[in-house]
Amino acid sequence: MGHYLNLDHGPCGIDGPTDPVFYEDKFVQSKVEIPRKCMRCWYLRMDSIHGFYCTKDAAIWGDFHRGLDWGTWEPDEIYLELPLPKVTTKALSRFAKQNDALAFIKEHRRVNPGLSLKEAQDDFGTFRKILTGEPLPSSGVL
Repeated sequence: MGHYLNLDHGPCGIDGPTDPVFYEDKFVQSKVEIPRKCMRCWYLRMDSIHGFYCTKDAAIWGDFHRGLDWGTWEPDEIYLELPLPKVTTKALSRFAKQNDALAFIKEHRRVNPGLSLKEAQDDFGTFRKILTGEPLPSSGVL
């Protein structure tokens, strides 16, 4: 991407379950989920600009806050979007995650009837690269 991302910090090194839970204490009840292991962690901080973040190794990273460590947990669905004016549906993301090219192309053609088969195939390839962590060409970033 050309710059650091929160995941570049790597895992925090503190063991515990990483399934999502809502944070709650006597002052705050969150609307977003955090990893369970962070619920009572000394390093967990929250502010109105950054939301929840980790201060472990702050002496190394400075103001570049560590993201929360989700371990191996992954969401059931990831929603990716095609660049406008293309139409994107949740089904496109689901079919790409399932590596179902045929279903992806059928849905792509249904919601974007004026686009070519080649464009649908290219969009499937781009979604797959994003989901598998492969690098994207600089001109094809969504």
